[in-house]
Amino acid sequence: MALMRKIPSKFVLGVLGSLFIVSCQINQDDQTNEESIREPTPTLFGTAIKTPSSSEVPSTPLPKKIPDVCVFPVFNEEIGQNDEAAVYRFNWISGEENLELETRGGPITIQGPVNLASGIRRLLIVHRYPSPEILSVSSNLKSDSNILYDTNTDSAEIRTKDGDILSQTIYDDAGDIGNLKPALDVISVERQFAEDGGYIVRLTTSAPNDGIYETSFENIELRIGLERYAHRILDNGKIVNLKYDSDGNYNLWDGTLISQGNTITWALEEGSDVSFNVRTSTAISLVDNTAIFPTDKMDTLWKASQNGCG
Repeated sequence: MALMRKIPSKFVLGVLGSLFIVSCQINQDDQTNEESIREPTPTLFGTAIKTPSSSEVPSTPLPKKIPDVCVFPVFNEEIGQNDEAAVYRFNWISGEENLELETRGGPITIQGPVNLASGIRRLLIVHRYPSPEILSVSSNLKSDSNILYDTNTDSAEIRTKDGDILSQTIYDDAGDIGNLKPALDVISVERQFAEDGGYIVRLTTSAPNDGIYETSFENIELRIGLERYAHRILDNGKIVNLKYDSDGNYNLWDGTLISQGNTITWALEEGSDVSFNVRTSTAISLVDNTAIFPTDKMDTLWKASQNGCG
């Protein structure tokens, strides 16, 4: 099922072929016909050809890995100042598994499935904090689509070229829970949207549950706005799924939930336009707690990229 949520966009992403500080300036070293020199490699964005100063035959030029880039400011309400953000355009070649992208925050290795179709994609990233060393993408990243990444919260969003949101992901460090149970160690939470307005939320932990319980229960809780969905495992192995309303009242929840290996997936209808996060706990302590997905920040980043690089 194709998963997508349609939200109106007032802007269309323009050509991202140049570097912006106040306005974009063309790289004077690469004023060549890009199409005539491009080779089918995952990191090639045009090979500079220089006219030889002598009659000697020039050596074969090496491919460059520097992507098209546009830098622009995006306002950070938490600190009351602008963060530096940038748009990077890269060409993915089908059959490859990774591509190294040079950014102003350092190199990023983009990893994708071998069935990810060839084509141009764009990475919109806030550079306030260090960039991720590895950024894994799914087959949802269609050609001409965009990855938005906020280093403040280690969160990503995939949008079409017209700004429609396809998925949203919160990344969380593995191994940040000490010696506690790996089955409660969250490493990612992804929300994927469907065309009919519904969505799923898929939580991934470091390891499947081992069936050993040292407290009266273990809890994996998804928060959607002011509501909560709890997947609770009692010490006898019995599973109870609960829903809490905004006032903290709860009832048994009989909606669709799939637990398989180290993933738990909820299928939901309401709350697709609000932020979400996940936390895990036992009967005696909090174990892991992800950042809240920055819905408003992603929208601000998208609009700022249209204004600064449109």
